[in-house]
Parts: sequence; C-alpha cells; structure tokens
Amino acid sequence: MEGIINEYVEAVKKEISLISCQPSALSLQPYEIISIFFGGGTPTMLESGQLVGTLNFCKESFNLKPNAEITIEANPETLTIDKLKALKKGGFNRISIGVQSFNDKLLKKLGRVHDSKKAYQGILSARDAGFKNISIDLMFGIPDETIGDWESDIKTAIELNPEHISTYNLTIEKGTQFWSKTQAKACGYQLPDEDKQLEMYERGIEFLTMAGYGHYEISNFAKHSKKCLHNQIYWRNEEYLGIGAGAYSYIDRERRWNIKSPVEYMGKIKEHGARGEGRGAVAGSERLEMKGVMGETIMMGLRMLKGINLQNFKKRFGVEIQSTFSDVISRLLSNNLIIFDNGNLKLTHKGLLFYNDVSIEFLS
Repeated sequence: MEGIINEYVEAVKKEISLISCQPSALSLQPYEIISIFFGGGTPTMLESGQLVGTLNFCKESFNLKPNAEITIEANPETLTIDKLKALKKGGFNRISIGVQSFNDKLLKKLGRVHDSKKAYQGILSARDAGFKNISIDLMFGIPDETIGDWESDIKTAIELNPEHISTYNLTIEKGTQFWSKTQAKACGYQLPDEDKQLEMYERGIEFLTMAGYGHYEISNFAKHSKKCLHNQIYWRNEEYLGIGAGAYSYIDRERRWNIKSPVEYMGKIKEHGARGEGRGAVAGSERLEMKGVMGETIMMGLRMLKGINLQNFKKRFGVEIQSTFSDVISRLLSNNLIIFDNGNLKLTHKGLLFYNDVSIEFLS
C-alpha cells in the first residue's frame, strides 16, 4: 500500500510539472495563483512529508501569491498533533475538518470511522498546532436525527469557535444505504421528512448568526472575514485547475476531467509524461457555449447571499442579465424567489430555501 501511495504522489507531481511547463492556454504560468486546496477525499491519510512535499512542488511550479489561501481537508481519525504541526509549518494555513456530527450514534449511521471525541480533539489540536483558520463541516438530515440532536451539534461547534462552519444536508446518492426511504426503513433508519430538514436548516442559520457567524453562502458561515476564498472561485464560476485522479478543471470555457481510477491515472501520467504531453490523464472535456457559461455563472453566483453584481456580469459577458434571461427573471420575481437589491441580483429568503428550483431555471 505504501508503495502505491508513493507512486501516486509522484504521478501528481509529474502532472503538475507537465502542465506548468506547457506553452499553451493550459499553462498557469501567466496566472497568479490565489488558492491551493488539497481535497477530493482524505488527503491527510498521506504522511505530512508527502503533503508538504507536494505543496512545495506547487510553489516551485506555479506563480503563487505570497498570501495565498492554502487549505487541506482532513478526517479527524487521521489527525495527530505532530502531523498538524508539520502541516502548519510546511505552509498550510487553513484546515477543513470533516466532523459531520458530534453525536456518536449519528456518526455510526453515516459510516464514519471517527467518533465524537476524535472530532472534538482534532479541532483543539489544530488550534494548538497554530492554525488560525479552521473550518468544520456539519451534516443534518441524518436518519433518525432529531431537531435537538442538530441543535446540540451546532452548539458544540460554536463552543469550539472555528473561523468557518459549513452545514450540509445529507445528500442521498443511489447505491448507498440511504438512497431510498424503503431501503432506509429496512435498515432500521427513518429519514427526517422535508419539513423537519427545512427546520434544521433554519435553526442552523439562527444559531450561527446569533453567535456572530456571517451567513455568506447557502451552506457556509464565517467569522473574522474568513470566508473560503477557494470556494468563492467556484461560486463566481472562475477558472481553476484540478490535478490528480478524478480532478476537474475549468479554463477558457473548457471543462475537463481526469481519469477516476488512481491506477489508470498513474499509468497514463507515466505513459504520456514520457512523451512530454500534459493532458495525458484527461478522460474527457467539453467546451461551453457562452449562454451556458452565463447560466452557470448565475446558478453558482446565487449561492452567495450577496448574489450577483449586475455591473460585473455585464463587464464579463457584454450583456445585461435582465435582457438575456428576461422571462426567467420575470417568473422568479413574481414568485418572490429573487430580488434586485443595491445593484445585485440575489435570492430572497424564500428563494434561499428553494435554491435548487431557482437555479435550474437558468440552465433550462
């Protein structure tokens, strides 16, 4: 296993090298990189030396802004104080810890390997290691979860005082044990109904805003101006480069994705690297039409509570939102789902609760 992990780390470095040296639109040398995010699974399963070494390779290969946000996702089970200190010393300045819940019963139902004690201690250890920008993920809508369970999780999170908190509704994916209510009941679980999940969402907003967290995106709350810079790039539908197995990139209106299988990814990187080709791991791509880019920009931008700045949209696309999407906007305005406010198009509180229904309108 250790040999495969080392080989994978070297493949990632090779992909970085190939892309950074390309004399093409895929090269990021002309760009100033403002954010690096180690995620897409549990990167802290790797040794701190492997993670710091990969980060250093990024710094050597790309034009990194001096005060760039450098985030690492972490599972509490993989954290030790020594590893956290090494990551902080090695250049990571933000950590996102996948807590999900401080309730052992609910963690077990989610199939998480850590317990509440590990989650709690992981946050304290990150602080002791010197991290001044800590984010934690919490999940609601877990089978058999009560309003009281959710309130308890929120209160515990507030007590730990992280700079950033994300609250996500449990997403039911086909093929998992929760993917249908029938199967969930057969497993002895009862999924909270939509009204209860909505109440959980609103309770979370109420508790966190009262505790001083700014609600700046549908699922995200931040203190002390610690909004996640990396995610804001996605929400503004700006360009980003993904490296590694299964990673997605979006550059010059082209969306592309790497091979998912780590073994196949390593093989392709080795094969194409020998020929000096930087796109060897790409499994597919699509070039978006301008109307599609505009629709996705609105869809993602509406996730932020401040919405979309109308002048910025016109400057970027050369047209006004109102003229391009007049029918959709008129329909959503009449249903009190969106509003024009101080030069921005944004969701109403009702629209916030029905974001999925609103966003799909701009992609139809």
